[in-house]
Amino acid sequence: MIMAPRKRNRHALGFLCCFGGSDLPEINLKDNNPLQFLEFSVPIPPAEELNARFSELVDELDLTDKNREAMFALPPEKKWQIYCSKKKEQEDPNKLATSWPDYYIDRINSMAAMQTLYAFDEEETEMKNKIVEDLKTALRTQPMRFVTRFIELDGLSCLLNFLKSMDYETSESRIHTSVIGCIKALMNNSQGRAHVLAHPESINIISQSLRTENIKTKIAVLEILGAVCLVPDGHKKVLQAMLHYQVYAAERTRFQVK
Repeated sequence: MIMAPRKRNRHALGFLCCFGGSDLPEINLKDNNPLQFLEFSVPIPPAEELNARFSELVDELDLTDKNREAMFALPPEKKWQIYCSKKKEQEDPNKLATSWPDYYIDRINSMAAMQTLYAFDEEETEMKNKIVEDLKTALRTQPMRFVTRFIELDGLSCLLNFLKSMDYETSESRIHTSVIGCIKALMNNSQGRAHVLAHPESINIISQSLRTENIKTKIAVLEILGAVCLVPDGHKKVLQAMLHYQVYAAERTRFQVK
């Protein structure tokens, strides 16, 4: 018996459009071989047990109703392949550290402290950018419990504090773009989005990143602000953020930024 997909009430669908769409992604193995070529190391369990396990996995993915239905419509073999693949990835001992947000929060806090002491060289910048990029990927792909723990550990404040403490070199680097990308990835999650919108300073601090000359960073910031306009009271938040930015950047008029 196939379990009926759990109904979810999705508000603010505009975020899904602005932050990358809601199409069901193709799930591949690390070696880029499609899942249908994966050989079973464990026999497929009975239908009831399979669907119970698969339901837990789907719940962790925080999918839209459309994508949940597509997942539950897969044949049993495909469901078991996806389940085994995700469990194998989670149990990989080489990924134990990076499977927890504590790892990223500690390193980003360290990066924020070190940038006030000395400038990063090109190799250090690349290494630190990879850490932030890995966090962005984790916020998009890890199970729901990763995002939940990231929120509980005040990971958002970690990112916002990094944005506030950046020196000029960092603000013009790829690291800045990647940190904004982490916030964007967090807002693609229903819990993460609610957490960002509830933070009293988040939108104001995000708007400050418009002061950079890095076009990619500016685009990422404007995508966030544009999406926030689509939620209840979001337009007001963005207008307040632009007033904040006017003072922050010492502009004569609002929306003077280019």
